[in-house]
Amino acid sequence: MAVKITDTCISCDACLDECPTESIVDNDENPTGEDIYFVNADTCDECGDNVPACAEACPTEGCIIFADSGEPCIED
Repeated sequence: MAVKITDTCISCDACLDECPTESIVDNDENPTGEDIYFVNADTCDECGDNVPACAEACPTEGCIIFADSGEPCIED
């Protein structure tokens, strides 16, 4: 299981510092070539109790979603 960062990302770097598995890379290191932050699904383990640490740190609502369902990690 993994999370995904959507195109609403503002590139604030909050998620980069919170990822304990270093699964998130910025747009310069995105292997797809897209100008967006990228989560390596092979190493992402959706850390955290109910909400992944990256989503908890993210200031942009709905930016980080569960990759398998497309649902936001945090719902207001």
